[in-house]
Amino acid sequence: MMTKNQEFFRKINHAFMTGDVDTIYENMTEDITWNMVGNTVIEGKEAVIKEMEPMRGFETEHQIKEVITHGNMAVIEGTMTMDENGGNKKYAFCDIYKLNKHKDGKIKEITAYLIEIE
Repeated sequence: MMTKNQEFFRKINHAFMTGDVDTIYENMTEDITWNMVGNTVIEGKEAVIKEMEPMRGFETEHQIKEVITHGNMAVIEGTMTMDENGGNKKYAFCDIYKLNKHKDGKIKEITAYLIEIE
């Protein structure tokens, strides 16, 4: 049986993978920080949404391998396949989330690792 936080983070991961920008918007703090390791750091809710807007409704094939939660933090590991420049590319990802509080919190920090694997 999944915990409430595991269900929440599965929902958030699904929202990222299906371009459900509205769900993500509703579940983040105003001062969110999104660190895409080796790429860029985005700060603030409006900046995150601006970055995500081109992905609205764009669905990515994905599989979640693991969801680990503890207190106000979670780690999601998995793979995803994206259509890029007419070809499919497969990536492994690991996202680390931190909520602003343990119960019914909103996402305050995301650290995302993304590695092309095929």
